[in-house]
Formats: sequence, structure tokens, C-alpha cells
Amino acid sequence: MHGFFPSKQGLLDVLTKQKQGMNPIRMLYGETYDLLGITVDSLRYYLFVSFLHRTLQDAGITVESTILIADTASIINVSSGDAMVILEEGKNRQKHVNEIIRIYNLPIKSQLMSELFTQAYVQELIPAVQEVVSESTEIQLMLQKTILQNRIRQEDKTSYKYGAEAIATALLFDLKIGPPREQFYDEAAVVVAKKLNINCYRSIYLTPTYPLGLDFVYFLMHPEVEKFGLTPYKAGSNKLEDNRIILGRTSLERVYELVDTSFFPKQAGLPDPVGDSIATAKVAGFFLGKLPRDSRNRADAKELYKKFIHEPLKEVGV
Repeated sequence: MHGFFPSKQGLLDVLTKQKQGMNPIRMLYGETYDLLGITVDSLRYYLFVSFLHRTLQDAGITVESTILIADTASIINVSSGDAMVILEEGKNRQKHVNEIIRIYNLPIKSQLMSELFTQAYVQELIPAVQEVVSESTEIQLMLQKTILQNRIRQEDKTSYKYGAEAIATALLFDLKIGPPREQFYDEAAVVVAKKLNINCYRSIYLTPTYPLGLDFVYFLMHPEVEKFGLTPYKAGSNKLEDNRIILGRTSLERVYELVDTSFFPKQAGLPDPVGDSIATAKVAGFFLGKLPRDSRNRADAKELYKKFIHEPLKEVGV
């Protein structure tokens, strides 16, 4: 894990309160997508949500965990023709996510954002949040930190529709899992929740998603990537799809090549894409009923990926 919002103690307080009241904790991991496929980094999130789900259950807490496939969010600011293709890809992505859930026997469910948005309460909440966002310069400045500079004018024209819908969606849940950059959404969500007099969720951030097959010079030249990483669920993030593992598309040989040519730190606190792949494969092994040995080198990374990710998923074409 990378951190908590607003704090670890704040999260523990919510979990204690929910346990005492016997109300379920509603946990969310939401992702948009592109047309390149599901990354191993998305798999890392599915597995983490599932592991946390099991951990909370073992502590006597009722949990409902959702992988939200943000199809409607993915078509904001695209042409109508592209929108149809992207929406169809959302259905395909949900099918593949459900295959992953089945293969690893994960205690979570998937849902399309378009389905969630049909609920009456959601239809009331979205315009309320959009109104607050459109009227608040403070919130808009927070949301500007989530987008590229060359897209700020476009977001101004839509009154930050993307950010407003992301906030409204998360406010339906108690606990959200996401990448570090989402702290800016979460800071804005606190302000929105106060204005609407509703409870705000808590967040857990995983470590940044780093590209494979690059040396440390790349990270020195791209400090924002070192700090926040790539978008985990968009394979084409920063146009580095050739340096990502895309399930069902990246060959095993290419995975090995990426591992062999990746920066491999000798001290903590530096980008560690190979270490991240080891951790993901080990959790995958856990859900397959295996107990992988302690591993910390390139050879182990390749073996674990092949055994616990590549081979289980290759038969279903994920």
C-alpha cells in the first residue's frame, strides 16, 4: 500500500463503527479503460480488493466489494462513433473481469457504471454533485490536478463533468481503492460531501504503477511518473503500452524480456516494477490455493508470472 485518505486511523474508526452497527462496508475499485485490454496492473487491484475483502470478513466485518467498469465515464469527450465502440468494449471488459473472478474465486462482483447510473438515488446524486462542482472554484482547482494541462480548457467547458461523476460514484461507497493520483478527487469529494451534508468515503492508495523494460534514467527524466506512476487501468497511459503487460496480448516471451530489462532497485523507496509483478503473482497464487515462496529476483518474477497469471488465464483468452 502507498497510503490512506484522510488517515489510517480514520479508516480504522469507520471499520470499527461499521462492525459495531453490523452494517456492510461497501468497497469500490473503479476503472475507465481503453481499447488495448486489461493490464496486469488492473489484476493487481482486483486481487488487492479481494484480499482486503477476505481480511475484513475474517475480522467479523460484512463486506460488499465492487469492481466498477466506468463505461459511461470512458466516453466523455469522445465522438459518438467512438462512444459506441468504447461502450461495447466495456461489456467485453466486464466479461473478462468476470472470468478472472471465476478463475481466482474472488469474493467480489463487477458492475458497469451505466447500470449503476440507472438507480434512482444515483440519478438524484449526480446532478447535485455536478451543481456543487460547477459553482465551486475551490473544487475545480483541486480537480485540475487530475488532468493534463492541455485538457483543462476542455474540462472547463464541461464544468468538470468527469470529475463530478467520479466523485458522485465514490460517494455511494464507504471505502475506495485507487492509485495515488486519486487523492485529488478525494480531497474534492470531502468538500462536496460537506456541502451536501452527506458522509464521505475513505480511501486506500496502492503503490504507483510503473512501466517495465526501462532503466532508472527514464524515471529521472519523468519525475511525475516516478511520483504517481501510470494510469493502472489504461494500457496506453503515457503511450507506454509496449512497456506494460496486457493480459492475453503480451506474449510470455515479451514478459520475460520486459522483466530482464527493467530497472531493479537495490534500496526501498524507488520505482520497482519487477517487485510489483512479484507481489501481484504471489497474491494470485494465494487465491489459487498456492503458497509461493519468498521471492526477490528476476528469475522468480518470471516463474511466478507464468505459473500464477499466464497459465491460469491463457485458456480463457483474458
